[in-house]
Amino acid sequence: MSDKINLNIGIERRSHFINSNDNNFTYYENNAPSHKKREIVLTLLYFPISILFMELVVKLSVGFSLVDGVLFTAIFSLVPACVLTVVSSIFKNGRINRLIACILTAVLAIWYSAQIVYNNVFGTFFVINSISRGGAGQALNSVDMIFTALKSRIFFILLMFLPLVFCIIFGKRLSMFNKSKISVKIILLCAAVVFQIIGMQSVNIDKSSSNTKSAYNLYHGELQQNAACEKFGLFTMQRLDISRMLFGYKSDIRKTESTEPSTTVSPATADTPDKKVKAQIIETDFDKLSEKTDNDDLKSLYDYFSSEKPSYTNEYTGIFKDYNIIFITAESFSQYAIDKDLTPTLYKMYNEGFQFENYYSPAWGVSTTDGEYANLTGLTPKSGVWSFSQSAEDNVSFPFTLGEQSRSNGYEQVRAYHNHTYDYYDRDKYLTNIGYDYSAVGKGLELGEDVWPNSDLKMMQKTVDDYINADSFSVYYMTVSGHGGYSYNTISQRNADLVKNLKYSDEVKGYLAANIELDKALEYLVERLEKAGKLDNTVICLTTDHYPYSLDEFNGLDELAGHKVDTVFERYKNAWLLWSGSMKEPVSVKTYCSSIDILPTLLNMLGFEYDSRTIIGTDVFGGKEPFVVFADRSWISQNGIYNANSGEYTAFENAAEKDDIDLLNNKCTNMFTVSRMILDSNVYAEIYGDTHIKGK
Repeated sequence: MSDKINLNIGIERRSHFINSNDNNFTYYENNAPSHKKREIVLTLLYFPISILFMELVVKLSVGFSLVDGVLFTAIFSLVPACVLTVVSSIFKNGRINRLIACILTAVLAIWYSAQIVYNNVFGTFFVINSISRGGAGQALNSVDMIFTALKSRIFFILLMFLPLVFCIIFGKRLSMFNKSKISVKIILLCAAVVFQIIGMQSVNIDKSSSNTKSAYNLYHGELQQNAACEKFGLFTMQRLDISRMLFGYKSDIRKTESTEPSTTVSPATADTPDKKVKAQIIETDFDKLSEKTDNDDLKSLYDYFSSEKPSYTNEYTGIFKDYNIIFITAESFSQYAIDKDLTPTLYKMYNEGFQFENYYSPAWGVSTTDGEYANLTGLTPKSGVWSFSQSAEDNVSFPFTLGEQSRSNGYEQVRAYHNHTYDYYDRDKYLTNIGYDYSAVGKGLELGEDVWPNSDLKMMQKTVDDYINADSFSVYYMTVSGHGGYSYNTISQRNADLVKNLKYSDEVKGYLAANIELDKALEYLVERLEKAGKLDNTVICLTTDHYPYSLDEFNGLDELAGHKVDTVFERYKNAWLLWSGSMKEPVSVKTYCSSIDILPTLLNMLGFEYDSRTIIGTDVFGGKEPFVVFADRSWISQNGIYNANSGEYTAFENAAEKDDIDLLNNKCTNMFTVSRMILDSNVYAEIYGDTHIKGK
């Protein structure tokens, strides 16, 4: 009888850990066999290891440090790993659970792979906001570039699917995917919360740091896709993106010692050596505006504007007053495209106009449209969104853009053109929102051929007659002939004979050939202006949206420069052409400046009224200390350069003084924060009234 009882107890104990053929679930106790415990451990480690592995592959593929941020990445990766483990064990049927685990792994592999390809093409990661606005679909218009990126990153993409292969082959050995107790699920979910808390507490350790790349600033500050990905991992970066999209930002404008109250300064009483010099401001009672609002962001902005130093009138104030205006954002343009023989009109304009020898065109988060945003608004783009699209959607007022200023100053024709699809990046909305009558392919501009990319020359030939006979005109062009993918760029092929004897690679030859089309367009424009007798009273401004990043895959910039190009600063050094037929001699400008400085500089030259305190960029000639910021929060001052990635500061030779790095890091952070707040709050409408005139 005793033996029988003991036998029954043994059978009962074993029943706790043997599989049932009927329902494929298992209960595990502390006395489970060692191989079963190993299978449990393997199951618990599957998603943590898989996600961390994918994160490291992303870092490796885009050239990030595998060491920097690996601890944060590991901790934050445990959060989704715990959740996915629970999701993969919710059913009683083990086969269904294993299928769920495989599907989740496949989704992760596809998502991470897509980000690798996107980063290879555009130099950043796509975010949820871009997808919601159709960005992924519009990116597919660069399908040839995407296939090139797929080929170049195929090794990393294959690595990304190794966890899926493991799950398919060895999935049956992942025992917890059969069925786990509810208590185990609760423990895993609690563990996810604990890991999240540990991660956030670790982030908050350096809360007081001014370092723009500190964990705290990256986690809580303005979203920096690449830096956040390197520090925390792609999964966490995108979680931060979603959080900001749903709940907004915590605004934090930092005080800097360099700011002094300027509310008492008036254009007529500026305390300067020359009493004729006036502050470029519009007298505004910011204190009164602050008292009228309960919005904390608006209060912070009013305080910031009132304490900012203004720019001042100078020797170039009004030199182009009443001139016609032609502003050109040239796709992927660079100073290397300026050549006496290949592009003689570009060469003429640069060598006879203002020569900005230390001009930079930083690459922002959303490729071309962010470049346009910086050029046209004088603000840094908001991270994680299409800034111009948001401005149009929210009906944001930009009273100081050239479109709005031209209309308010009585220009007869205020037009914008683009030789690609009219609604690409929502240009039909945002160019209209800043005052232009807009035409593009599919909306009033027919170029007579279906090619990619379209011809800049044909766009010019089709549009000049719209405005050339007007008494005054202000025109904006966004070109496309210089678009990347030069081995299959139609315009590159069209001009191939003109570059065939150059000692460059085919891709670089294609780049130069594409820019020959831009030069032809400018040649035609200049000829028409001269024939109409309007060349001497028209100012032409030309710069780029971004450097030709599609050449990165082929080391094209190194080839054009004749040396290895520094990727933190030199990569973004570019040309800003500012020229009029009335100029008698060139003007050399050595001041450090960037794309956000174009608008205030032009406003001063055109004699338009504006408030220099409320634009983040600054008039190059207006007396303020130069300060160039980049998307990665590196910067250049008049005294030196700061590499935010390495934390290294290098003073210029013969610098007047050594910069206070903490102070200028705060200044850099403020420029991004205030730019974003201006967009989000529509503060210009609050200050000046919603007086902007919409284009047609």
